[in-house]
Amino acid sequence: MKVKDLMTGDPGFTHADEQLAAAADIMWQRDCGVVPVVDAEMKVTGMITDRDICRTLTSRNKKASEIKAGEIAAGDIVSCRTDDKITDVLKKMRKNHLRRLPVVNGDKKLAGIISIRDIVFASERKKALRKKAYSTLLQLAKPRSIVLHEISE
Repeated sequence: MKVKDLMTGDPGFTHADEQLAAAADIMWQRDCGVVPVVDAEMKVTGMITDRDICRTLTSRNKKASEIKAGEIAAGDIVSCRTDDKITDVLKKMRKNHLRRLPVVNGDKKLAGIISIRDIVFASERKKALRKKAYSTLLQLAKPRSIVLHEISE
């Protein structure tokens, strides 16, 4: 099974110079927990999660309309391609402790999002995938060490 078979195509996205409020609105409208940040060529430059937004707004004395998406977007992007095998995606998720990955096409432009949720639901139909999906979900559920970062304004 390939990523293109399970991914959510046409994901909401934002640009680094847009307000953080726009990313939050995309999450609300699309009922999702992550928004890719893309450049003018639609290449992924960062990711913003609902957790990133919560942490930012509770640690700064600013409104979401006063913060740019690029200020908080995680820049070390781990992505996958539309033709990658789902088993390879699960390995990336486990290794990097990520629940969602942006999916890029051959030109490295945003093509979709794949989540552990997408894979778990698909594993109901694919018995061979079930054990790997469950193992990944267990790994992602384990608490990670907390690393504090200083926030500069």
